[in-house]
Amino acid sequence: MMSSLFTSGVKLVMLPLLLWAITHHVAMQEWPLAVQALFALLLVIPMGPLIYRLAYQPLAEASTLVLLIVSVGVHFAMTGLGLVMFGAEGARTTAFSDARFELGALSMSGQSLVVMAVSILLIAFLYLYFERSLAGKALRATAVNRLGAQLVGIGTTQAGRTAFTLAAAIGALCGVLIAPMTTVYYDGGFLIGLKGFVGAIVGGLVSYPLAAAGALLVGLLESYSSFWASAYKEVIVFTLIIPVLLWRSFTAGTHDEEDEA
Repeated sequence: MMSSLFTSGVKLVMLPLLLWAITHHVAMQEWPLAVQALFALLLVIPMGPLIYRLAYQPLAEASTLVLLIVSVGVHFAMTGLGLVMFGAEGARTTAFSDARFELGALSMSGQSLVVMAVSILLIAFLYLYFERSLAGKALRATAVNRLGAQLVGIGTTQAGRTAFTLAAAIGALCGVLIAPMTTVYYDGGFLIGLKGFVGAIVGGLVSYPLAAAGALLVGLLESYSSFWASAYKEVIVFTLIIPVLLWRSFTAGTHDEEDEA
């Protein structure tokens, strides 16, 4: 028992502190940008399973409403910690590529091409992971029916830990990629995440290419809204979800549980 507690303490406390100390030391050096990005990923990714272990694993069997309330609490806690650690001032990082490409009236930076290339690779990776690997299929089964997954021998705790690790890895990688393109604030991830959720809803939450197309639609709508009505661009973007949900509610097939009785 004591050995298990000690091992958990090392994983949850000592490892993050060690990574922070290494990253803090490296930040003082003139290391290549790729190495600094790698250490940033190594520091952030372990926070995913750590948050799951502290906030979600004890409440894994709770209702969706309880988990939603916990998520709101975790968000405010992480936002507060971000304000204390990084301050209210925004920050930008150096771009991975300073190249610029001209195609007629279209001007595109090398960093934008890096973002698109990484996005395509992530889409391909996630498709292969969830459609071809046993671990990905187990994770999907847990998301659909946790009790059913447990009955067939799937480790739901491991699935939750894997889900949060993937989320932390993708979130950290996205932060590293967009930081050279826009000023990043301690609370900026919430709004970006909401817009990404709108894009995923437009894509139907069933396909990564469709979700990417939905995200492009949201980005184009926001960009054009900046010219038409810049004060209402956020409202216009989030209003997009209403007709999409209405259309899906009218086209989706109905399912009556009483007919099965």
